Amino acid sequence: MIFLTGDVHGKIKQSWEQSVVSSNDLNSAKRYLEILKKCNIPCTLFINGICLKESPEKVKELLKFDVELGGHTYDNFGRMNIFKSYIYRKFFGCVYGPNFYQKKDIKKTREEFEKFGLKMSSWRTHCFASNEKTFEILKENNVKYVSDLLSSGNSLPFEKNEIIHMPINIPVDQNTIAFGALSPENRNAFASCTKGRIKAEEWFEILKKRIIENEKKDIPSIILIHPLTMEVLDNFKLFEKICKFLSKYKSEKISAFKLKCL
Repeated sequence: MIFLTGDVHGKIKQSWEQSVVSSNDLNSAKRYLEILKKCNIPCTLFINGICLKESPEKVKELLKFDVELGGHTYDNFGRMNIFKSYIYRKFFGCVYGPNFYQKKDIKKTREEFEKFGLKMSSWRTHCFASNEKTFEILKENNVKYVSDLLSSGNSLPFEKNEIIHMPINIPVDQNTIAFGALSPENRNAFASCTKGRIKAEEWFEILKKRIIENEKKDIPSIILIHPLTMEVLDNFKLFEKICKFLSKYKSEKISAFKLKCL
């Protein structure tokens, strides 16, 4: 079983993404979904709450496809900088910050979903920056599914405190092909975003191999592929190849997963 996910942000911040004319992930997301439609593949897109508020017409365009929208913080933690990031990590254990900020941000994101007529049943924190308190707050906001853990192995989904966790068990595209130097010492495909750089086609081969292995073992493959990364990389050419490969297998949205499936 394939669970394809993507992250959609309100604004471009990374310098390597500046080559995209649109300056908005929502345009990339629509093209991403158009390609998925051709291959009959559903997906889950985790989206910033601010997108629903500031770009409602673009979000409506996304909802014409076979997609589930999940929460992805309101606006990537607002005005984050190196000093603030350091303080948050040192005193609160994650970039997402203190409990009161997390509560405010998650509630604000959920409210934007509800104003849009959507239920926010799934979630991924920006930069995977959750802690145990995050999951408690998500439960209080009726989130049932969280895909916020990175796995270096074939980790299975699991339930904890009424939250079903869907660990990402395929090397993430952005971490693997977008950042860091292409050098021999940076070849761990599951490393951090500055230590895992390999060539895009090599990453694709790893992705294929891991999915084939997972299918043989009846392990769900939870994948994160960013729409904007695919556009910046080669204008979705690699993504079209990926989708053609994924179309061989059954796919579902995150909220369709049931523990009894394992």
